[in-house]
Amino acid sequence: MIDLTDAIGLVEQTASPLPPRRQRLLDAAGRRLVEPVVADVDSPPWDRAMMDGFAIRSIDVADRAGDVIELEVVADLAAGDVTTRPIPAGGCARIMTGAPIPPGADAVVPVESAVDDTAAAHAGHRVRFREPRFRVGQHVGIRGAAFRAGTPVLPAGAILTPAAIGLAAEAGATHVVAVPRPRVAILSTGSELVPVDVVPAHGQTRNSNGPMIAAAVAACGGEPIQLGIAVDRPEAIRAAVMQGLAADVLVLSGGVSAGDLDLVPAIFAACGVERVFHKVRLKPGKPVWCGRLDRGLGQPPAVVFGLPGNPASSLVCFELFVRPAIAILAGLPRDRWHLPRCRGVLTAAAKAAADRPVYLPCRITRAGARLDVTPLPWTGSSDMVGLAVADGLVALPAGAKAEPGTDVEVLEFASGSIE
Repeated sequence: MIDLTDAIGLVEQTASPLPPRRQRLLDAAGRRLVEPVVADVDSPPWDRAMMDGFAIRSIDVADRAGDVIELEVVADLAAGDVTTRPIPAGGCARIMTGAPIPPGADAVVPVESAVDDTAAAHAGHRVRFREPRFRVGQHVGIRGAAFRAGTPVLPAGAILTPAAIGLAAEAGATHVVAVPRPRVAILSTGSELVPVDVVPAHGQTRNSNGPMIAAAVAACGGEPIQLGIAVDRPEAIRAAVMQGLAADVLVLSGGVSAGDLDLVPAIFAACGVERVFHKVRLKPGKPVWCGRLDRGLGQPPAVVFGLPGNPASSLVCFELFVRPAIAILAGLPRDRWHLPRCRGVLTAAAKAAADRPVYLPCRITRAGARLDVTPLPWTGSSDMVGLAVADGLVALPAGAKAEPGTDVEVLEFASGSIE
């Protein structure tokens, strides 16, 4: 059994950033670009109307600002319509936002400027309008004003936010080179487990760890791959483990303690997984297991975790050990690897085990410049009621008996995803 700080350090040494790869644009949402996105078209791709109105020749209007001007409508252009017919002197085209400006025209008069009930004029009719503040080229998006073909529109290092996805799509990027989202296989073990849609019989329990860990993986930006349940038979667990080792991270819950059916450590070894540590001075979560599977060919190792079967222990160990491994694989900077830590003041008494530090669910509230930390009711490592409404975990050193008013360290649960 090793100390918590040493175990976290070993996880940091074991996990390595994933190499970038070419991937579909939407699959890379939220990821960091490794290569820039280069446009294959101009934007706008042509001179286009920026308002609904009438495409005109500035020369017909420029010296008559404020006058009522009458022009013949020679064409109707909706978005997507194209004409090669030049606009003649004294003519105009009814045009919708986004439509290409026709040859000869170089400005748009908004439909709101039409007078004498001519705003609805179409081809074959005449429109009358007054434009007191007319300017040459008004309401026209000039070709290439946003970007030109062959120029980078998103640099290496940019995060593919929804807006960046839209820009990349406009620039013609169907695929991008980015840091991939870590793929995390999730396996629950135990012959007593049944799927969540099954009413448990006597002696059975629902597999709550699978959905919980999958949600935790997704919340920190990984791609969860649920492998379901493996019963407590070596051949069943080994087959599922071998499948899970194809992912970047394998997270297994159950079977890592010291009972007769705690088969997982031996199965990991039989599958070629090298143990990094087993058992940590920690409550809840003492039986946690961590290992690595070398892949060769310059690839980072698969990181393997055996979490305790009790759900509270499983979630605490995920936040302490699995979260930083996913962050490292995703290439995040060190200050993004772990849950944020802060200091607060206990509002109620709390105590730790005599031989291990404890992490208790708590609520965190701000009282001016001070953080108040309220431990939540918690009956042990199978109790998720407090954790389900917790803002974080209060950390107490081994043997601590903290009274109200004690300054304590708190891990705040994160809500954002990795980049």
